[in-house]
Amino acid sequence: MTRPIVAIVGRPNVGKSSLFNCISKKQIAVVHDQPGVTRDRIYADVEWEDCHFTIVDTGGLDLDPEDDLIDMVQLQVEAALNEASIILFVVDVRTGIMPQDLAVANKLRRTNKPIFLVVNKVDSERFVSDAAEFYQLGLGEPFFISCAHNTGIGELLYEVVVSMPEAEAEAPESPQSIRIAIVGRPNAGKSLLINTILGEERMVVDERPGTTRDAVNISFTYNHVPFELTDTAGMRRKSAIDNELEQATVQRAIRSIRRSDISWLIIDATREVSRQDKAIADYIARQGKACVIPVNKWDLIEKDNSTHPEFVQYIRGQLPQLTYVPLIFVSALTGQRVTNLFDMSLAIHREYSTRVSTHELNNLFIELKTAHQPPRSGNLRPSLKYITQIKIQPPTFLVFARHAKKISASYEAYLINGIRHAFGFHGTPIRVYYRSTDAKRK
Repeated sequence: MTRPIVAIVGRPNVGKSSLFNCISKKQIAVVHDQPGVTRDRIYADVEWEDCHFTIVDTGGLDLDPEDDLIDMVQLQVEAALNEASIILFVVDVRTGIMPQDLAVANKLRRTNKPIFLVVNKVDSERFVSDAAEFYQLGLGEPFFISCAHNTGIGELLYEVVVSMPEAEAEAPESPQSIRIAIVGRPNAGKSLLINTILGEERMVVDERPGTTRDAVNISFTYNHVPFELTDTAGMRRKSAIDNELEQATVQRAIRSIRRSDISWLIIDATREVSRQDKAIADYIARQGKACVIPVNKWDLIEKDNSTHPEFVQYIRGQLPQLTYVPLIFVSALTGQRVTNLFDMSLAIHREYSTRVSTHELNNLFIELKTAHQPPRSGNLRPSLKYITQIKIQPPTFLVFARHAKKISASYEAYLINGIRHAFGFHGTPIRVYYRSTDAKRK
């Protein structure tokens, strides 16, 4: 099995070889203050948290080489970029953003590969505020490290390993499945829903062994898209869990939510929304998971023209933390709208994985600020400067602002609603964080 390759790139003298040595735990790369010391690609196999990959050190990426030797170094860098699964883009906090950094960032974005922005030489807290300017590169959340003090590298490697392409690291022949956790209180109809799914002719199913107490993983394909469905035991109130085996069952259900891409929270239409339904909804929201709410046993409800809107209003009122989540009224017994769950999940997964360009975000940001400025808090009014998306799954945004701590919850809701109206994100939570621009650079 071919190991994933992690390439370290950046302009000369930002600390690429030092980072290579820290990760490989070997003094292989020559480290020197003179720019351009590294010319050939240098490889080292790395094992970290039971994950095996190869790290490659490259020469300084100078996009306008002045002599033939530097041009040959650029060819080596290009080769490393072509074969890499993940790219670590190293910059220097002490010099700030240089023109070469902007050029390199533009080049790397065209690779369509996972890129980690690594801000080196953050040797003390006084450099952290300086490092914030690197958000302008539009490459997401920077990782602040110091190779000299060996700090921040563990956190970087953790995220690198999590982002390791599963197609290379685990199963090259299989595309990554969309993972769905089916959760809810007991007797909501989860097992019957699974049985109905298994009976669908256009779904190719492979059920892995498990017991009725375990979370059972079911792999299948719907419309040529692989899914992994986790059928969990019913989650009861904590006070009702009276033995260790059932406690372990609930813990497995919670783990299934954590590792899922999308959770299906099954609501029983014949019963009131319970405290346990609300607790599960709250857990899904806090974990930042995309979600669909199937309202099951809809075939048992007597209906008139007002039944559906009344149910929607009732469930929305009971589960306010999931107002962004679509409701689908289904019957596991008759199969009514069951396949709609997968169509909706496919659409939501696309929204959950969407990244909006910084340019589009800031155009929207200007419109939102112009329409409504943040309200004053005492004598201070927050001043919004800049917004960028720093993560997907869930979509996460970072706002730069003066007096950021004074931004009210109602104004944050206004920003989130504006983002949803412009870009969708149906069925997925949106998270917003703030970075204060009040502190002066030292």
